[in-house]
Amino acid sequence: MKVRSVAGGVEVLAPAKLNLFLEVLGRRPDGYHEIETVMVAISLCDTLTIQDEPTGVLRLRCNDPTLPVGAENLVIRAADRLREATGCRRGADIELIKAIPAQAGLAGGSSDAAATLAGLDQLWGLGLAPEQKDALAAEVGSDVPFFNHLPAAVCRGRGERVEPVSLDREYHFVLICPPLGVSTADVYRRVVPPEEPRAAGEILAALERGETTELGRSLFNRLQPVAEAIRPELIRVRDALADLGPLLDGSAMSGSGSAYYGLCRDRTAARHAAEVLQPLGLGWVRVVTCGP
Repeated sequence: MKVRSVAGGVEVLAPAKLNLFLEVLGRRPDGYHEIETVMVAISLCDTLTIQDEPTGVLRLRCNDPTLPVGAENLVIRAADRLREATGCRRGADIELIKAIPAQAGLAGGSSDAAATLAGLDQLWGLGLAPEQKDALAAEVGSDVPFFNHLPAAVCRGRGERVEPVSLDREYHFVLICPPLGVSTADVYRRVVPPEEPRAAGEILAALERGETTELGRSLFNRLQPVAEAIRPELIRVRDALADLGPLLDGSAMSGSGSAYYGLCRDRTAARHAAEVLQPLGLGWVRVVTCGP
């Protein structure tokens, strides 16, 4: 995650993620589920501007009035945990400009937390080692460590064990975010791990070859049918993507929903797909990319 110096502080872009593959392997003794997932960071980003606060106060401001800005926000939780771990007593004034929708399966909150750790590490001159950042990120949230290893990775365990994956080309997606959220806890509560789980080998081989047709055929999300059973309105989004035919090489839901994406062979196809989808009233539609 890149940290840029600005007047009086730092600025960090916090990207959303897509799950190109997500399998649920079983339930863990700690209540979480064991998963294997392949995630990529995309060009849809929140923006955090962080300035030093000499009084030692941690303060968060956000352009979205529906989001809490206290200790329940992952940004504040990450900053607090960083201070506890390092003994640093400096404060920060953090401005968060949200572009990533909440409860969409895009990990906006987790990305914001990782951006906070990266930004404060530089602002406060802490010089954390990569393994320290990963350990702190895992304590804050399951998806947070992924954002220390962009642009792509295989994540295992509850998501905290991260193995980076290199990307040799840019990929283009059309993204739909319906005006409804899905509770991650509800989806995982209802999911039934399969007796014979799928493996991520096909999706990783397709990424290595950089071939969108093969990659599109390999897209998979075990949570998708569960989310669609909880919120049947999502089926309309799934079907609208399926109706795009040759404009897409494949489509799937990201995370526990409610966002869906279609993989396109190039930027022109992605823009055409967005033009077809926008009048349908499914939610907001964007063309996004991921790449090296």
